[in-house]
Amino acid sequence: MGSSQALQPGFSRIAEALGDPVREAMVSALADGKALPAGELAAVAGISPQGASAHLQKLVDAHVLSVWAQGRFRYYRIRDDDVAALIESLVDLAAKATVGPRRAMPAEQLRQSRTCYHHLAGQLGVLLSNALIRRRLVVIDGRDGRVTEQGLAWCRAEAIDFDPARQPHLRLCNDWTERVPHLAGPFANAVLARLVEMRGVAPHRIPRALRITDRGRAFFDRLGVQVPF
Repeated sequence: MGSSQALQPGFSRIAEALGDPVREAMVSALADGKALPAGELAAVAGISPQGASAHLQKLVDAHVLSVWAQGRFRYYRIRDDDVAALIESLVDLAAKATVGPRRAMPAEQLRQSRTCYHHLAGQLGVLLSNALIRRRLVVIDGRDGRVTEQGLAWCRAEAIDFDPARQPHLRLCNDWTERVPHLAGPFANAVLARLVEMRGVAPHRIPRALRITDRGRAFFDRLGVQVPF
């Protein structure tokens, strides 16, 4: 028989890095794709700035977070789309595992529309994904997908800055409130960036939540989607 080492893909290190309430709070604070200094992450987690260093280093060592220095500050962010998708899947799993009358339902604004790393999630994210797939602007193969020629033409018409050389173009990401996938990856990131740029969505008072504007409704109307909220 082979050694036990040959049977271990290495995810125990990631699980250990995420399996702490302090580090969970830090990662959750970065789930919308922004970068924050150690002091702000310490405040979010309710610990001292001195106590945050070891926690953040553990997350960096496990390739959950990336870090860069700017002047005397060090900024941390979720490493990439793959890690963001993992976090969303873990939130989904935790929500399913939490049962009983004390389970708190997410705020309606988060259910309707929110950021997930750099892409759109919630009901609005699922509506977007379904419309793009239905109109064959994107095609899905397993968990990954690509933008079609029609999709690239749509990007040009909507002034979406997407580089098709980036592979894969998109992937499925489990939506923890809707229980169905939405789209993640470079293409989905570009769509949300365009919505933000054109003020089609705007920040809500709840962190990560977004509200759709009249310009955003017009964008979805052009996709043949009536937003019900």
